[in-house]
Amino acid sequence: MISDNEALELAKKLENSDIDIKKTIEKAATAGYLGEKHFYCTVIEEGGSTHTVPEILGDRYKSQPLDNLYYDIISKALDHDGIYISVAYCSSNIILPDENCDEIIEYDDYDLDEDEYEYLQEYALISADTLKKFKVYAEEGIAGHEPTEDIGIMTNIIDGEYKTYFAIRLTDRCMSSFMVLPLSTEYPKEHPLSFKNPINKLLIEMIYENIILK
Repeated sequence: MISDNEALELAKKLENSDIDIKKTIEKAATAGYLGEKHFYCTVIEEGGSTHTVPEILGDRYKSQPLDNLYYDIISKALDHDGIYISVAYCSSNIILPDENCDEIIEYDDYDLDEDEYEYLQEYALISADTLKKFKVYAEEGIAGHEPTEDIGIMTNIIDGEYKTYFAIRLTDRCMSSFMVLPLSTEYPKEHPLSFKNPINKLLIEMIYENIILK
């Protein structure tokens, strides 16, 4: 697992990277598991709320192909408040057999006796290239992500240059409103938006390897 400093270095490198948006979106669309196609790229509006391209076109439930119209909308959004591309996700609901994993990480950062641990949690971490399993006892206090959340990058063009940040897209319980929030150094490692959170550090590394640069 990368260190806190290495996670921040990746964030710093990402911020000014010249990303190939089209190829990154196309690759992110393949981040599924067991044949399921996973894909979210949303347009960000002021305040952090997001809208899907079908929603912008008038039908939020209609499937929109990755065609010229789609990328025209994405291109225009980059010059305003930007876009969010979901590149990886973390789920406690997916059963990921050990033999299907590229890596299994067992986290134990506190000096507790074995009889003080009671509840083992397992998270599937999924990107287009990698499947990982993260195991942590609830007593460690490490927050994972809800099944409706995903993690990726928020990016827009400022003064002709891309500005890109690691972020999490979350939703309300009714699945009616999506918000994008950047990761922060201000939170402790237990927090789901922290750069120090071990789950996020694993996802940061996976995301960075899936971003395609020009």
